Amino acid sequence: MSHALRSRLSIIGLLLSVGRTLPAQGRPDAGASSLTAAAGIVVAHHEITLGGRRLRYTARAGLIPIRVNETGEVHARMFFISYTLDAPPSKTPRPIAFLWNGGPGSSSSLVHLIGFGPKRLTPEGKLTTNDGSWLAATDLVFVDPVGTGYSRPVAAEFGREFYSDRGDAESIAEFIRVYLARAARWDAPLFLAGESFGVRRAGRVADVLERHGTPVRGVVLMGLALPLDTLRAAVRTALAVPTFTAAAFYHRKLAPPLQDDLARALDASRRWATNVYAPALARRDSLNDAERQAIREQLSRFTAIPVGGIDPKTLTVPLEQFAVQLLRSEGKVIGRYDTRLSGPIDTTEKEFDPTRDPSLVSIIDDHAVLRTLRDELKYESDLKYQGPFGGGYPPPTSFRGDWMSVKWDWNPPVDSSRPPDPRPPLERALRADPRMRVLIACGWYDLMCDVVANDYAATHLDEGLAPRVFAHRYFGGHAVYTDAAVRLQLQRDVIAFIEGR
Repeated sequence: MSHALRSRLSIIGLLLSVGRTLPAQGRPDAGASSLTAAAGIVVAHHEITLGGRRLRYTARAGLIPIRVNETGEVHARMFFISYTLDAPPSKTPRPIAFLWNGGPGSSSSLVHLIGFGPKRLTPEGKLTTNDGSWLAATDLVFVDPVGTGYSRPVAAEFGREFYSDRGDAESIAEFIRVYLARAARWDAPLFLAGESFGVRRAGRVADVLERHGTPVRGVVLMGLALPLDTLRAAVRTALAVPTFTAAAFYHRKLAPPLQDDLARALDASRRWATNVYAPALARRDSLNDAERQAIREQLSRFTAIPVGGIDPKTLTVPLEQFAVQLLRSEGKVIGRYDTRLSGPIDTTEKEFDPTRDPSLVSIIDDHAVLRTLRDELKYESDLKYQGPFGGGYPPPTSFRGDWMSVKWDWNPPVDSSRPPDPRPPLERALRADPRMRVLIACGWYDLMCDVVANDYAATHLDEGLAPRVFAHRYFGGHAVYTDAAVRLQLQRDVIAFIEGR
């Protein structure tokens, strides 16, 4: 895997890097088996009014040990924040959802305090009722994977157990097992939700849970390709074009009549990409000069990249080229994670540095996160609330201090504990449980998640999977929920999904 791709994956979940620390919180865990103060869990009671309905709920924050089953030895402690509705007993178990961001080194702060918790942080850093919260439909548990937030291995040598796709998924599945046992919630309909790299994580965690006999009712995936590996490379490349069209339209770079109507521009781009461009790329080596020129002219029309800037051999506009070239005449580069945002081009930059991407600046107020943990949730710690880019003690010795690019094992050894299975983890989970369903959400202004490609992939699954996979599109960026209208739209779609509608 290239360094650029590792860098992109390493911050796909978006950044949170909090620098101020607070007094340490005691964390006894020997023999702990509850979600109470006796187990080192902080408990607080709150209420909000959501959709005219008063919701009283219990908030919990704390650490759950991840133990080696054979010996009971603790190898890590995983931090969580949960919200459980205070409601009268019901014959129907209330759903419970476990949520995380991506990275793989991002904490859950974005999906928690910008997205779906009962309260959210405003752009000014103020805590307010979140009208887009999912709490009305499901209890919520926001999980910080090991190495993020306040979650840590108990010794440096244990880090390698967690810093890989398999170790990450297995440890989060173990966290879920322990949480459900402590809360006595085994009968609750179980949902998983992940954003960005968290999409890959969600598929893997679902696979582990199903293999261990814990059924997953549904998985919500946000901001990345549907992880079912259904598209040929030529098709995926072609179906990225409408996402480029959306960005070019927003910045008013398309020529008439495409610039006159967004819906028409997107539809025309989709039809050309699907019916003309994808077949042409599939037989690229046999195209004559006239056919190549026609493809370049149409690709230029839908992307606003000059014909001269399109390679006559590859007939493609790579993501990085598009991000840098679209506004180059204005001395700007667009955000990879939200193409509506732009910043000055750094002509000295030799490789993409996500810490300087204009769509990853000022997403969340770091100190407001700490205030929320301390004042609202009553949880305090001396540790740095860890985000993807490091920055804690000791100082970094590598590019950006991005610990995931340095410590994450992107090429772990083949898992020899079970027979090889070439199917993607999410597919294995879906086929193991015919009741499991998937909702995938993608933003038109996100270069990391191609709306049309996700739609196409979802509708071209085999008949055993297609009826259970639902693709939704939104006019937002990578973290689609940062847009107020989209957050409410996503809330409605997720509630319907959870309720089986």
